[in-house]
Amino acid sequence: MNEVILNNEFFQQLLKHQGQLHAYVLSLVGNTSDAHDLLQDVNQCLLEKQSSFTLGTNFLAWSRKVAFFKIQSYWRDQSRNHILYVDELLNSLSETIECMPDLYNEQIEALKTCITHLPSDKQILMQQRYGQFLPLKQIAEYWGKSEKALGVMLLRVRLRLQDCIQKSIAARSRI
Repeated sequence: MNEVILNNEFFQQLLKHQGQLHAYVLSLVGNTSDAHDLLQDVNQCLLEKQSSFTLGTNFLAWSRKVAFFKIQSYWRDQSRNHILYVDELLNSLSETIECMPDLYNEQIEALKTCITHLPSDKQILMQQRYGQFLPLKQIAEYWGKSEKALGVMLLRVRLRLQDCIQKSIAARSRI
């Protein structure tokens, strides 16, 4: 078995980009279970190939390229099982997805800013639900509200955040 000596900076980059790498794999595979298994294969391959990565360059682009080859192999294997595999379609989807990190990062930054504009009670509510992943029942008890009322409140806050994010990104694109 190959022993992999892990470079700390490489490992930090790998951890930092796991979410985006998972989303990339899932979007090109479409099956959650297969995407999870494939991501594990991609991670193993990345660790084995870490010496070919130049620190300071775009880790996400490099790791996506490695993932792309694994995904191509996955679809070739699937095509042997009579599932349609079109190389051009996979290339097109991959190119489209590669343009998305900028939008994703913009949305995350806008979300962070928009959350700071919420009243403190709404910030606490969002932290309880999406930061601590508390069940609705527990949060409803904390606020002294029914689960249905809390669900409506969360929906309104999410819609408010969505509107704020869209306006923030639109304002940035006009600059």
